[in-house]
Amino acid sequence: MNEILNKIKTAVKKPKVLAVIGIAGVLLIGLSSFFPKKSEKSVKGGSINTDEYREKIENDIVKIVSKITGDKSPTVVVTLESGPRYTYADTRENDTASGGNTGQSSEKSKRSYVTVRDADGSESALVIAESMPEIRGVAVICSGGETEEIASKITSAVTAALNITSKRVYISGGID
Repeated sequence: MNEILNKIKTAVKKPKVLAVIGIAGVLLIGLSSFFPKKSEKSVKGGSINTDEYREKIENDIVKIVSKITGDKSPTVVVTLESGPRYTYADTRENDTASGGNTGQSSEKSKRSYVTVRDADGSESALVIAESMPEIRGVAVICSGGETEEIASKITSAVTAALNITSKRVYISGGID
């Protein structure tokens, strides 16, 4: 093993070998620009896609309703309160000033956001948290939804799965 390492060390010390290694490195770097890069999610592009989020919830509820009713194709519509919410890193500076003889004091607060410079030179606020949009309501149309027993089971399942109140869930029977 030591003999192999010694041979490699002596070969690398030669200028021709170093030149070949250098050229190979430059070629590899150049070739990497021809291959597509994996897309990275960023806040600017919206790392939370609200349509995909809504569709995932709808598909999950369709599965639940299908298991409860046996309906192969219930209709589920989910509405969201708004888009994703971001929490940005900020700094606060408090200025306290006293009113001299009056005994009054006032406090002013300045808030500034921490920014990050991207590779392309643009600046953006530093995101420290993202939260999913809140669910406004759910409508379910399925066979058997007109019966009180089935509607109650669906409502209980949906409210438990999404952590929403029953006032935000509407169940109705469909036309067969």
